[in-house]
Amino acid sequence: MTLQYPTTGLEESFEIYRKRKPSVTLIVKRNVTEPTLFRNSSHDRAETQEFGDKLHAQVNGEKFTSKERLTGLSLLRQLDDEFVDEDYAYNEPTDLEGSLNVGTLTYGLAGTGDQDFAIKSRVVEGYTYTTDEYDLMNKETRNAVYESGTMRNEDGDQSEALFDFVKVQPGNDLVHFITLEAATGPMLLYALHNILNTGKYGARETRTGRNIRNEVLGVVLGDHDTSLSTGELLLEYHDEGDDLEASIGEYIETVQRTDWEVYGEVDGADPFPEWYERLEAVASREADDADEVLREEFAELMDAAEDVFIGDD
Repeated sequence: MTLQYPTTGLEESFEIYRKRKPSVTLIVKRNVTEPTLFRNSSHDRAETQEFGDKLHAQVNGEKFTSKERLTGLSLLRQLDDEFVDEDYAYNEPTDLEGSLNVGTLTYGLAGTGDQDFAIKSRVVEGYTYTTDEYDLMNKETRNAVYESGTMRNEDGDQSEALFDFVKVQPGNDLVHFITLEAATGPMLLYALHNILNTGKYGARETRTGRNIRNEVLGVVLGDHDTSLSTGELLLEYHDEGDDLEASIGEYIETVQRTDWEVYGEVDGADPFPEWYERLEAVASREADDADEVLREEFAELMDAAEDVFIGDD
């Protein structure tokens, strides 16, 4: 069973020059399941933003994108050796031909050094913020541990604290509006796979393990720009303790354009249609034929892109 894509929100074929800009926005709730450290200029905590009289942790969308791109790159190498050039490495691009893969076509790439080329991103992931207050007083201290497995040495002396962290705690989640602009169906499938199959974000995740579970609350399709703002949502439509799906529904109802189609679990949306349920089953790799379909869809995108970028030369 193949996939069906919506007739609104996507381009039918891959082109470099995008004269039309239909958009798909995924409403993603990033459920924090373990304490998670986001840090930017401060080494021990996230940047913050004040909404009303409460501080919220602020996270640059690129911190999520980089982890999701790596998830996708791993999938491509697993599905087919032909999907990624053997000399290609993330953030270490070679020439244009060697850098063409579903990941760079979807998220973009700029050649560095002697490489003078660029592939524009189809994915926009803006800033996001915790839905509830970020407690700066809730520090987690890490002490040195001796070979005995305790924090005391053979003389019984207490070790010193190495550093303090202020983490986002479970239950204080993030809402992220992720928009694909002028994307094709396989690009939407690829981005959705990466969102649903990435669970480790932030600093120190290589030691602490899975800490976030992503959940798609809704999909917004439009013939034009459908981008939404988490900051606008939290500033004007959501207070701590409010029902999140209701707040998102109110926000979308207020800013909605006539060409938008809204599906999902947020208030006022139509239920997810069959095409989306099938798309999510394949993207999450829960469908029995998921890998087969992913391979077919990505091969089609690669063939189209190679025709456009490289041609018959």
